[in-house]
Amino acid sequence: MRTTALETTLTRANLCLQAGYGLSLTDAAGVELTSSTGRVWLTMEGDTRDINLRRGDTYTIERDGLTLVTALEPSLVRVRIPHGRTVWHDWMERVWTFLARAAKIRARARLTRGYPYL
Repeated sequence: MRTTALETTLTRANLCLQAGYGLSLTDAAGVELTSSTGRVWLTMEGDTRDINLRRGDTYTIERDGLTLVTALEPSLVRVRIPHGRTVWHDWMERVWTFLARAAKIRARARLTRGYPYL
């Protein structure tokens, strides 16, 4: 999955998703997703509904288990984590570490190819 973090804290993240890419959330009941731009599709484990979020739509994940979020077009998704969900601290740290590592790899590759600007 290809994502780029624009802003992260321990309670929220803004993720830019390219069309066809997404993220998976585990045990995310209570987490609020907002499609700031674009359109995303999400589905939750144990739920037969498909939920489409258009620009400005917000949805609160209703159950724990696996939740898949996929961008149907380039999208900016806001993820807001409710207070008191301490497991999200670890998740946010893992996401941030992954994004930072991916950015370093991309920057090195561009410099190797001779692109002076990142």
